[in-house]
Amino acid sequence: MVMSSQRQPTPSVPDSEIRFRLLFENSMDAILLTSPDGRVFDANSSACSILWRTRAQIIAGGRDGVLDASDPALAFAIEERHRTGRFHGELTAQRPDGSRFPLEVSSAIFPDAAGNEFTCLIIRDISTRKRDEAERERLVTELTDALAKIKTLTGLLPICASCKKIRDEEGKWTDIELYVRERTKADFTHGICPECATRLYPEHYKKKA
Repeated sequence: MVMSSQRQPTPSVPDSEIRFRLLFENSMDAILLTSPDGRVFDANSSACSILWRTRAQIIAGGRDGVLDASDPALAFAIEERHRTGRFHGELTAQRPDGSRFPLEVSSAIFPDAAGNEFTCLIIRDISTRKRDEAERERLVTELTDALAKIKTLTGLLPICASCKKIRDEEGKWTDIELYVRERTKADFTHGICPECATRLYPEHYKKKA
């Protein structure tokens, strides 16, 4: 048997720009290619989906068209990135309908081959996470408030064997109803048990029998 000496063709390896474009377009996070002065040069499909804008609208609007300029955190983020070359934190974005929502943003400054400075923004919509955190905080607050309102009686309570008054912490004898009412959220509603009713009103219960 004669073996073929021909090799199977090897697929060509994509160059760096093609690899970047594949990563850029398939990222689940929004990615913006920007400049330090706020211009936007490119936006991926996830950015369009999160920001409710087309690529052309994002580029035309620039940074101020995407991020809420009234958010005090934005000025801090720009200063931090200028000082250290990068920033990671939470900012507020705005959509065309005026609604605002929280973002987790990572940004860095980098030079191109010619030494020109560019920046990138990697953006993640954290609206759901913030709502979940707020709901957890609300539940914790409600539980804390409820526990603060609950008063319990523990330990041995000295009670009179005859009148059933309780001796309090100061040594005073207090009616059991008042003692419990002052130390718990419980209250009393009055009735009469069958044994006491028979003892106190024997004539009534004899006729009934």
